[in-house]
Amino acid sequence: MLMQEPNEEMIKEWQDIYNKNKDKLKPNKKDGLKIVEYLKETYSVIEIENTELEKVVYDNIVLNEFSNQKLCGKNPIIRLFEVTDKNLYERQDDIFKGIKIIVGIELNTSYIFVEGSSYLYDELTAFTGLDDEDITNYFLVAQYIKCKEKFNI
Repeated sequence: MLMQEPNEEMIKEWQDIYNKNKDKLKPNKKDGLKIVEYLKETYSVIEIENTELEKVVYDNIVLNEFSNQKLCGKNPIIRLFEVTDKNLYERQDDIFKGIKIIVGIELNTSYIFVEGSSYLYDELTAFTGLDDEDITNYFLVAQYIKCKEKFNI
């Protein structure tokens, strides 16, 4: 999870990771329902309805040209979950202490939104994988490779 403004050094690192890995990568992105299944099997979660949070996830997709193109004209289908697993709360970054861990998953694009846990975001990034378009984006490739190594997925 990127939690700071990128600098030149970070961008160079991402580009280096991309260049070392781009030719080895094959599309492997899981569909949204598989991500939901993984989340439910791995952690204690409660599915929630929250129009404000749903709007945040919706806006993150439709207001981002890269993500919006993946919808291919379909309406987003968003599932929201509150994580109740105490182990994740014990791993929360200081910046997130006291904040509920919320996950939003858009089923058509496999877009993931995580609030309150960089650990869970990284794990879901490693699990979710990359599609054809993602593989052309040096930031997404570098993020995926780092997360995959971290979780050995």
